Amino acid sequence: MRLTINDKEAQFTGNTLAELLNMHGFGDKTGVAVAVNEIVIPRPEWQFHVLEEGDEILIIIPAQGG
Repeated sequence: MRLTINDKEAQFTGNTLAELLNMHGFGDKTGVAVAVNEIVIPRPEWQFHVLEEGDEILIIIPAQGG
């Protein structure tokens, strides 16, 4: 299916948000926030949230700096 991840189009063959995040290396990281279609999905729901064609995913990770 076709998704948008952080404003970039991507293809995804899985089903859940957890699968997508694991595939991109974010599944086991702490401090990650994810929104699907502008709705924040809490971490405990990642494994149950089924993605659909055209979903827009925003992955936010903390950054250091000043």
